[in-house]
Amino acid sequence: MPESFLHTEKDIFQQIANGDHDAFTRLADQYWNNLYGQAMAYLKDSHKAQDVVQEVFLTIWKNRSSLPDIERPQHYLYTMAKNRILSEFRKKLMIPIPDDVEQLQPATDLPADERLATKQLRELVQAAVNQMPPQRRAVFELSRQEGLKYEEIAARLGISRETVKGHMIKALAQVRTFIRHALRLLFQIFF
Repeated sequence: MPESFLHTEKDIFQQIANGDHDAFTRLADQYWNNLYGQAMAYLKDSHKAQDVVQEVFLTIWKNRSSLPDIERPQHYLYTMAKNRILSEFRKKLMIPIPDDVEQLQPATDLPADERLATKQLRELVQAAVNQMPPQRRAVFELSRQEGLKYEEIAARLGISRETVKGHMIKALAQVRTFIRHALRLLFQIFF
């Protein structure tokens, strides 16, 4: 990247730090579409993508006094967008895993992108289940796929209810950890 280009962006950051609204508008005009495209590519939701970009520029303006310290303005903008995109994915991970794995079946009345996301989530859950020790996997599958209660699972497997509960706690934690790790790897590849 040419030094003059970086110098110009650094100058714009300095102007914004000084409260220059026109410089802020120039920066937004220059980067809005690229940041929006980046957000859309991952979020597949125009409203969330717009929110991400708006948050980036809102943060730029709110924290404008720190802008002169930024050495690579373009990198700073894209990193801010990446972090907000990751935050959106983290919000999705906060959604509890349904008690009934059948709830993860793609409903035919959902839009195609939501059906695909649900299918991919099901595949991630199954990949995590496949890595579980045999007894933990059996407990998880009996609970989530067959809908059995802890007492029923305990009777079927010949273990205590508390052992079943312990396996479920560990199984759910393992699934969540697996999904988080998969998303981190995905973003390391693409960002």
